[in-house]
Amino acid sequence: MVHSLPLDVQNNIKSLLKSGHPYSTIIERVPGVKKSTISDYKRKWFPNMRPLKSGRKSEITATTKSYIRHSVITGKLKTGKDVQRYLCDIGCVIGYSACLKLLKSMGFHARIKKRKPFLKAIHMEKRLAWANAHKDWTKDDWRRMVFSDETMVNVWGSDGVKYYWKRPDDKLRFHHLDLTVKGGGGSVMVWGCITYDGPGYACRIYDGTMKKEDYVQWVKKLHQRNSVFRKYQYSSVSLTVNITKLGTKRVNTVTIY
Repeated sequence: MVHSLPLDVQNNIKSLLKSGHPYSTIIERVPGVKKSTISDYKRKWFPNMRPLKSGRKSEITATTKSYIRHSVITGKLKTGKDVQRYLCDIGCVIGYSACLKLLKSMGFHARIKKRKPFLKAIHMEKRLAWANAHKDWTKDDWRRMVFSDETMVNVWGSDGVKYYWKRPDDKLRFHHLDLTVKGGGGSVMVWGCITYDGPGYACRIYDGTMKKEDYVQWVKKLHQRNSVFRKYQYSSVSLTVNITKLGTKRVNTVTIY
């Protein structure tokens, strides 16, 4: 039951409610009125009014949020620290955790970057030309192809991102650590290939590099030891092999029968 208040007090409360003021402000400006009384009058006068959002009003304007959203999409602001630094520069002092919450409220989520080889314009042109030259190849043409590559396997651990699960109050345990050794622990360079009929055997590169002469020898051994590969002919194969730590050398023709 709404308590009867003087008409001027009711009009004052009604005006403040219509202006969107919170209950705390109305109680300060209208002495003696209770929160329950204001709530009753609000239901009586404004039954369809949406409740006010709790908490302090955000200091970051919609225009600023729009700029941040566009800058993150285009890569101008790459990390949460970049966004925090930008907000501090324009006078919005905000903590890092609050900055991350802001990004999440915009629909952004942190992801681990995917590794891709860096390609210059000339690399893209050559790859496009190669694709256009082979776009009309048949299935039988591709069955005669051998795809080869080399990879490095770390002796001590992986270069990838590692995670562990831990509760906030748990002590740090041995399996929570990413152990390292001085010098990285070394690695093994392995070369291999695949075809339509299956993979070839792996070859270890002992000195860490693959010279063009070594490559030809490996292909010959592959051709001799594996009967499944004897039907393949390597003719006018264009490839790139590492010969030094500083660069590469291109082999224009390798012919194996």
